[in-house]
Amino acid sequence: MSLNLNGIIAALPTPFGFDGEIDHDKLRDNVQKWNQTDLLGYLILGSTGEFPHLTTDEKLSVIETVRGAMAMDKLLLVGTGELSTRQTLDMTRRAHDYGADGAVVITPFYYKKVLFDEHHIAHFERIADSAPIPVLIYMIPQFAGVSLMPETIAHLAEHPNIIGLKESSGDLAAMKDLFRELKTTDFNVLVGSPAILHEALETGCSGAVLAVGCLAPNASCAVRQAWHEGRYEDAKDLQSRLAKLARVTAANGVGHLKAAMDLVGLYGYLSRSPMPNPTDEERKEIAAAIAESELFEQNEAGIWTEKTYYFVNEYAD
Repeated sequence: MSLNLNGIIAALPTPFGFDGEIDHDKLRDNVQKWNQTDLLGYLILGSTGEFPHLTTDEKLSVIETVRGAMAMDKLLLVGTGELSTRQTLDMTRRAHDYGADGAVVITPFYYKKVLFDEHHIAHFERIADSAPIPVLIYMIPQFAGVSLMPETIAHLAEHPNIIGLKESSGDLAAMKDLFRELKTTDFNVLVGSPAILHEALETGCSGAVLAVGCLAPNASCAVRQAWHEGRYEDAKDLQSRLAKLARVTAANGVGHLKAAMDLVGLYGYLSRSPMPNPTDEERKEIAAAIAESELFEQNEAGIWTEKTYYFVNEYAD
């Protein structure tokens, strides 16, 4: 099994209403707006989606809502990682039943002190052996506390149903080491940091999964398009703007990203406890970051929208 992973995928937040429950109408509205962009697709139930804070039934309901709202030409990746191999495989099968195109499986993290690379290999291979959809490894050591060795990932890349890696450590040197270890050209690496997107593409990444991609999807797509067409200065300029924006929003937690979404015509609102939400002073900083990025313009209602200058079709053939 394979998927086209050549592009930018937005990591979507899960919107909650005033009562703390998932607001499926707002989620549907958000997705329909993202459908109008050149995003390759969406990742739901990842770190940005607050997957640890959702019940299984809630996770399935999110998949169902997004699948029903998304454009047919978009790709749907779903975070299916649980604490055990058995639970992860069960969630992966259920995600497939609800319409997922691929599963993004986080490295097991609770017993990380006694789990070594051979155990991670066994975990991912058991899942991939039986999963009805392609599997991507999800490595985010800043949250999970687990980093796989490049040779371990290269070994897993030989499995026909393990098609890629979501690499969110931001470690460009480790990424280069991985590409030196890889023995197959069918394995896709998706970078998770906008600050190194240009460099990651140069190293060999096929694309990216970005939280800031849901906030500024057109600029995110334009970085890759500009790089692909050899417009490296355009790519670097856009990347610098995205990285500065992400440092104030996505890098400071889902609550900050959601607050930024509220300012650009999307619905973000609050994170689930115990995740922090921005203070009034931090909200002012978020608004300032949006203005200073020069990726947006403000209408009479005070809503910021991405400038048409940064739409990806400006760079298209």
